[in-house]
Amino acid sequence: MSETATDVISEALTAGTPTANDILDALGTAGYRVIRPETGPAWTPVTPRSLAKVQRCANLLNDGKTLQEVADAMRVSRRQAERYSAAAREMGLTERRR
Repeated sequence: MSETATDVISEALTAGTPTANDILDALGTAGYRVIRPETGPAWTPVTPRSLAKVQRCANLLNDGKTLQEVADAMRVSRRQAERYSAAAREMGLTERRR
């Protein structure tokens, strides 16, 4: 089994005529976190930059920050922080607090 993402993708590319889903499946099978935004709501971010913002929001929320603290740290409006939070929750990136 391959250890790097490059190795996994290279192996997937040598197996016939792979589709994008085949490559993503191979990465998921190798243990990499694969986010497939097309399976979520229409507002789920799809660009690398927006996905990075959602990940940052999730990290801040998982560290116990409030939405206002997240908005301040990310220099966005509270409403935008709510959107990033919703996307993070939908993608399973936030931890549930009890």
